[in-house]
Amino acid sequence: MKMEQYRILLVDDEEKFTEILQQRLSRKDYFVETANSGLSALNIIESSEFDAALFDIKMTGMDGLELLVEAKKVQPNMEVIMLTGYADVDSAIKAMKSGAYDYLTKPIKPVELELVLKKALEKKKLKEYNSNLLESIQRTSGRPNIVGVSELIVNLKHMIKRVADSPLPVLILGESGTGKELVASSLHYGSCRAHHPFIPINASAIPNQLLESELFGYVKGAFTGAGADKKGLLELANEGTLFLDEIGDMDPALQVKLLRFLDTGEIRPIGGTITKRINVRVVTATNVDLQQAIEDGNFREDFYYRLSVIKLEVPPLRDRGKDKLFLAEHFLRQSNSNKRLSKEAEEFLLNYKFPGNVRELANLIERGLLFSKGEEIMSSDFFSGEINNKNNVKSLSLEDMEKEHIEQVLVQTGWNKTEAAKILKIGLRTLYRKIAEYNIHN
Repeated sequence: MKMEQYRILLVDDEEKFTEILQQRLSRKDYFVETANSGLSALNIIESSEFDAALFDIKMTGMDGLELLVEAKKVQPNMEVIMLTGYADVDSAIKAMKSGAYDYLTKPIKPVELELVLKKALEKKKLKEYNSNLLESIQRTSGRPNIVGVSELIVNLKHMIKRVADSPLPVLILGESGTGKELVASSLHYGSCRAHHPFIPINASAIPNQLLESELFGYVKGAFTGAGADKKGLLELANEGTLFLDEIGDMDPALQVKLLRFLDTGEIRPIGGTITKRINVRVVTATNVDLQQAIEDGNFREDFYYRLSVIKLEVPPLRDRGKDKLFLAEHFLRQSNSNKRLSKEAEEFLLNYKFPGNVRELANLIERGLLFSKGEEIMSSDFFSGEINNKNNVKSLSLEDMEKEHIEQVLVQTGWNKTEAAKILKIGLRTLYRKIAEYNIHN
């Protein structure tokens, strides 16, 4: 597999020198951009990201020392090697105190330069790794686990362990609210990628015209408003995992571009000419019937088969038996409350079908904690007095319960559908489908 291409900026006012050095480094498979003054270099640094740079100290106008200080303000992680004449060694040492990685004296020995450059890039990569490791530790401390002892959940946990280290794409299937992102998170943090980024994104919450730039990034000037280069989420997730939720809502044209990445491992930012090779495990999820979507012409069959090399199905809460009580107790412990479920509330939870799955159970426990008057939570507390006894609750169909809940959230948000979708933790398109399905009106 071809390694990642590092980006180098070479700044020297001797044009012939920069031309020769650029050609040599390019043959070593570096991407090299050049500038012949400190000011022009700073403009480049403000619009494009580099892994390392070579600055000549003696330049007319802004010299290398001034450029170093300004460049570090813009790109503090870029490793800078200073180039200097023998008489300017003191200046080079001063530059190192200002953040330069090392210095080389002219005339430059190519082999020495390549060795120092290689070490500088290794240092940068190590810093990024340590930064990702710290971020991962911070993110995983207190990270929720998959709670449950039912046979369905035990089998799911077993499958997650079996496929966690595989680089193959995973498609997670399940109803809304079953915990598909938690499964994706468990895949990532139980794998050899755990110390690298886990980046989740809801594909239906972002308009298709913006989703492409979020995933692939763009270069300066690619479109109106693109004032600087921006890395996409695929590149930011390099060596880690990208989780795309509600993949069933993705535009077919974007499906083609993501399929190409899955086949080649290469991305090209919008408006860019440079192809980058990255190593990202893609995990997707949906509550949409993709086979039906394929028949309807809304989802590409080749894309589906590429995504579903490994399939994991998350069971609905209604099929998980006593896991309902395990989860309820788990949410109660998280609340640090001394309140407990009454026998009547436990019976209700065991019999209730949970159209909203685990997400709905968490919401019911929150409401029960809020509205219960004593130490015990009753089933009526789950609905804050809207329904006075469990018999009335049981008489509601799953559809009626879901419709009522969506209506309440819409009213609560003043019919701000974007905000309502966030509260319901579903995609905006899913919300629109539910509004149409249940014929909900303002």
